[in-house]
Amino acid sequence: MDEIAQKRVTRANERGWDGVEIEGYRPGAATGVERHTIVGGRKTSADEPGPGTEVRYFELQPGAVSRLEKHEHEHYVIVKRGLGYAVIEQGVSEIGPNDVIYVAPLEVHQFVNRGDEPFGFYCIVSAVRDFSQEPSADDLARLNASPAGKIAKPFAVPPPARRS
Repeated sequence: MDEIAQKRVTRANERGWDGVEIEGYRPGAATGVERHTIVGGRKTSADEPGPGTEVRYFELQPGAVSRLEKHEHEHYVIVKRGLGYAVIEQGVSEIGPNDVIYVAPLEVHQFVNRGDEPFGFYCIVSAVRDFSQEPSADDLARLNASPAGKIAKPFAVPPPARRS
């Protein structure tokens, strides 16, 4: 098999994908969330070699949530397995396998496992993008005053590491 074909196909295995390291949000932080970067990676410039899109897979254990965050880039989520909630701004939607979710720039969002089994989803973003931001006090006040405030868990996952 030629080398180019091997780079274009990433084979699934029982724990994820061949050659893909399982990560979390932060080293040493037990959050019940696994992250697999399947294709690409973050880039600082579109001129850098490699894919222009990053495809990641997140798996949330029962009771676990993704980080409540916002950022300037849009992204797409496709549910692979399990049951969850998509908290986007002040709205909340029940989601399940094969549902597709669009998150617009600067929308506060979080994904919540609402089942007794792992909840897994693909997240597709541009490789050149900003870093996530914590919601502001006003964002949190709006969220808490909405139906989504009963579902969201704002402080369940550590905030992003500060970058200089």
